[in-house]
Amino acid sequence: MFTLLLVITENKYKFLLKNLLKGLAWLAVLLLVFIYFKDNISFQSDSSLIKYGNNPWVVFSIYTLSEIVVGIIPPELFMIWSLELAEYRNYISDLVLLASISYAAGTLSYIFGRYFSGTILYRYLRKKYLKKYEEKFNKYGAFLLIVAAVTPVPYSAICVLVGSVKYPVKNFLLITLFRFARFGVYGYLVWKASLV
Repeated sequence: MFTLLLVITENKYKFLLKNLLKGLAWLAVLLLVFIYFKDNISFQSDSSLIKYGNNPWVVFSIYTLSEIVVGIIPPELFMIWSLELAEYRNYISDLVLLASISYAAGTLSYIFGRYFSGTILYRYLRKKYLKKYEEKFNKYGAFLLIVAAVTPVPYSAICVLVGSVKYPVKNFLLITLFRFARFGVYGYLVWKASLV
């Protein structure tokens, strides 16, 4: 029994580590591209980028939609936006806002899963997108939520899945606070890359 528990625990952390490494590899590539463009291409010369970059309502609306629809656009791109394209913006405030929007989108996804898991839309989403994560959820339980909060595993999709099994709201809200830690670490790395 103890050996089985040890193997399961080891597999959980191996799964977390594997996804953390994927996330860090993706971030490294994104930061290298960012540094290249920052050094070789002037963002300021593209008037359309500046026009939209200085309209935070447009940018945050796109980001919110992306986070609700399973994180189509990586949050790191919005961190770069705050540093490079948005004039008169406070990076730390933007980082907190981006993390809060992501947290809220995950909570909305959880609510959708919890209260609408009997609908046709949910069954379609389950068949099309969630099925591949159900096995992981059955294997790792709420630990999958931590992995999704800090790695590129689709956060909103996992939140829908967790809601659909009526996972306790209080526990969900506490565990998903790891999302803020991810934004803090990634935001710091993006900021450091901007100084290179």
